[in-house]
Amino acid sequence: MNDSLPPLPVTQYPPNSNDDDYDHAENDDGAGFGTLFGHPYGALPYGNIHFASPPSSVSADGNNLPSTSTAPSSPWHPDKVRQEGLGPNLRKLNDEQLLTILSFVDGPTLGSGICCASKFLYVAGHHEELWRDLVLRRWGEVGFTVRDPHDTDDNAGKEEEAVVVASTQRKGAWKDIYALNHHPNSTKRHSPISIHGIYSDTFFRSWLCRSFALQPSWLSTHTVSSIPHSEMTTERFFKEYEETNTPVLIKGASKTWQAVQRWTRDYLLSVASEKRFRATSGAAPLPAQFTLSDYLNYCDSSTEEAPLYLFDRTFATNCPQLLHDFDADLKSSCGWWDGDTAEFGHDLFRVLGEGRRPDYQWLIVGPKRYVLYTMFHVVLLFTRCHQETQ
Repeated sequence: MNDSLPPLPVTQYPPNSNDDDYDHAENDDGAGFGTLFGHPYGALPYGNIHFASPPSSVSADGNNLPSTSTAPSSPWHPDKVRQEGLGPNLRKLNDEQLLTILSFVDGPTLGSGICCASKFLYVAGHHEELWRDLVLRRWGEVGFTVRDPHDTDDNAGKEEEAVVVASTQRKGAWKDIYALNHHPNSTKRHSPISIHGIYSDTFFRSWLCRSFALQPSWLSTHTVSSIPHSEMTTERFFKEYEETNTPVLIKGASKTWQAVQRWTRDYLLSVASEKRFRATSGAAPLPAQFTLSDYLNYCDSSTEEAPLYLFDRTFATNCPQLLHDFDADLKSSCGWWDGDTAEFGHDLFRVLGEGRRPDYQWLIVGPKRYVLYTMFHVVLLFTRCHQETQ
């Protein structure tokens, strides 16, 4: 075995721990080795087809054994679910081409027609990204409702077992979001059915990427230099970083900010619960508008490979309280950032006026595993991390 290759993650790592501290675990809380074979619809990597074995009614050479039934049956094939589920024409397409075709189908046809046509199309038709794109194209610009993942169905009772089902099996279901907004009074949620005999790298890869346990060592090294904010000056920033086009991480400036202590979930909902913010993603076809309460529900339930993140340039006018919470502290701890002072008045875009200058303030919020796609920006980030939500 090549020691230079990272081991397969086998469990969900607690914070501040080393990779070597872990052994195989049966209960991995939905991440790690267990998810390698935990696709909700039963899909496996295509290489597993070489380990497929015929059912007991089929002989070792692939021929059907005699039975009492007079109905003709075709010889067994390891990819029989796909072969028979797509028919002689569609099965000539690979899975990515099939998903491209399905992306042109509307929601009712996909849910009530395609997904009911065969076992293989049931799995293909429930590909998360298909339903995400349907939601964004129909309601992305006007906003849509996201149910709290901890809420149970109205008809499911109030038992604790129902809460567990709602918060685990049903996480990240864009089909549920589509159904809720298409029929606002609907209380039903989709429960996946695992299908045996589905071998597809296309279906499995997206599940693996959003479920794989990230090892702490993968995130512990970075190549961007960092500097305490107390050691940064305007002259040093220009000479060492701006003129050389070198990125830098300025650390510790927000430790004393009131917003770091004030911005709890309850507080943010109290000041901006129904405010709408723009969200985007490197994988989503269109941006979306979320109320903050709906977006937090989305974060609680998201299991996507590239989830949507808030990247809103109008938050200062849309919800001035958020800007007020940190603006004064920012100028106090980072004097070289304050463009209003004569000594540090290097903000040349301000001469254009607020109505014409380029965007320079963003609210950036995202769930676990989101990736911020941005270039040629000075990005100001400060975080309030809770161990239970990291």
